[in-house]
Amino acid sequence: MSLRSAAAHRNLLYLLSLRELRTRYKRSLLGWAWSLLNPLVQLGIFSVIFLYVFEQNPPVGDPSGLQSFALYFLVGFIPFNFFSISIGASIGAVQGGASLIKKVAFPHEHLVLSVIAAQFVTLMIELAVVVVALLIAGNMVLPWLPVVFLVLVLLAIFSTGVALLLAAGNAFFNDVSYLWTIASQLLFYSTPIIWNPETVGNPVLTQVASWGPTGAFVMALQELLYDLQMPSALRLLQLAVYAGVSFAFGAWAFNKLSPRFAEEL
Repeated sequence: MSLRSAAAHRNLLYLLSLRELRTRYKRSLLGWAWSLLNPLVQLGIFSVIFLYVFEQNPPVGDPSGLQSFALYFLVGFIPFNFFSISIGASIGAVQGGASLIKKVAFPHEHLVLSVIAAQFVTLMIELAVVVVALLIAGNMVLPWLPVVFLVLVLLAIFSTGVALLLAAGNAFFNDVSYLWTIASQLLFYSTPIIWNPETVGNPVLTQVASWGPTGAFVMALQELLYDLQMPSALRLLQLAVYAGVSFAFGAWAFNKLSPRFAEEL
């Protein structure tokens, strides 16, 4: 990816992102309310399973003392949902922009970046709702928000790298989108969103959660928003490495394959 070329076409990126936001819930009765409804429906389903079927106690925040499965779930689900939806929507971005690719010379990565940017706006809206809920529950999360934003930016960079790689691959092999459906489900259940690594009693699963990319980001946000403690320097370094490596490799792969998009599509 050429940063100079991307910067020169920043207005195009803005317009594509704006189009993505405007068309996402076009002709929908609930509109942007759908971005909040989906997490709430998932919360209702998993609350019944966690609290009533398996009769588990909600995790206790340390040192916050907060004990609420609803808030624990939302703190983890919302960033994971951003990652999952961003990748899922970005995979078809190159194919969806085939007509534009064949007619106009522009940085093809903008098709993917516009999806990530639009979804990041949705993430900020959902995060604002969760922050209000945490404040009502007694968790003073405001001092931690700058670090939360930093973690979310790293998550967006990491997601962009994965999205660029898979979008480029999907332009040649449609199997990528089907494989992602399976992979996203595996990532969801291996990420500590509906279970607590400290009480699961399986050291292998705990290590997978701690060192897996989605688990690392989710656990960092749980520490900040649910526990009210700063993630370790090692954790922040881990997130920075994941973001940097993912973006570098994804951008390299996309840049290598991009010249062949027009003939393939």
